[in-house]
Amino acid sequence: MNKSADNPRHNFDADPTLEELIAQQGKGPVTDVRVLHGYFWPEEERIEDFLAALHEWRGHKTVHPAA
Repeated sequence: MNKSADNPRHNFDADPTLEELIAQQGKGPVTDVRVLHGYFWPEEERIEDFLAALHEWRGHKTVHPAA
């Protein structure tokens, strides 16, 4: 890979503006927030079960009023 010091992507001392970064990366503002929504949660897994496991993994004690 040819990393030229003139290329701002490979120049540690470069101080590009926000507009320059956007142009270099070919990105722009999000115009549709639905693209940020992920479909990662399995339907068969209840969120309550996950939260209970997370509390257990973190060492939190669950207080049961009947206990």
